[in-house]
Amino acid sequence: MFKKALIVLCIATMIAVAEGFINYFQAPADELKGPVHWYTFHDAVEMQKKQPKPIMVDVYTSWCGPCKMMSANTFGNELIANYLNTNFYPVKFNAETRDSVAFNGVVFKNKNPEGTARPVHDFAVSILDSKLMYPSIVFLDEHIQRIQVLQGYLKPDQFEPIMKYFGSSQYKNQKYEDFQKTFVPEIKLSDNH
Repeated sequence: MFKKALIVLCIATMIAVAEGFINYFQAPADELKGPVHWYTFHDAVEMQKKQPKPIMVDVYTSWCGPCKMMSANTFGNELIANYLNTNFYPVKFNAETRDSVAFNGVVFKNKNPEGTARPVHDFAVSILDSKLMYPSIVFLDEHIQRIQVLQGYLKPDQFEPIMKYFGSSQYKNQKYEDFQKTFVPEIKLSDNH
C-alpha cells in the first residue's frame, strides 16, 4: 500500500524544486487559530530542507463538520499541539483552494470553473489518491515522501498514538500493531473532547 502510494505521487527522495516554484498558500486566519503552529506548504518544505522533520498535512474543507471538530478537539488539545509543533511541520491544506501549488516539479491547480460546487484541487486528488474524504491527515517523511493517509475524524486519544508512531519514526522499525502494544498514552479520557 505504501509502495503504491509512493509510485502514484512520484515523489523523489530529494526535492528538486526551486524556491520560486513552490507557491504560498494558507488557510484563512480563522481556521488557523489554536495551539498548533500551522505552516504554509512552502514554509514547511523550506524549513524541512534546513532542519529535516516529517510534515503532517491536514486536508480539509471549510464546509466539513468533522474537520472543524478535529481542529477544535484534536488539534486544540495541548498535548497533541505541543507534540506536532515539536516533531512535525504541520500544514493545513484546503482541498478547495484556488491557489496553485508547485511541488516536485509539478504545478497542481484547482481547474474547476468558478461557481463549481465543491471544486476539488488537483493536489488534494493526488495526495489522497482520489479518495476524497475530509478530514484526511497525510504524513510525509523527512524526504517528503508520503508515509500514510488517515481519513476521518480522530479524537485526541485516537490520534496520539498515530502521531507518535510517525513522529518518532517507529514506523521504520515496527508495525503499528506492535507499537500499540507497548504504547503508553499521555492523554487521559478526561482530556478527550
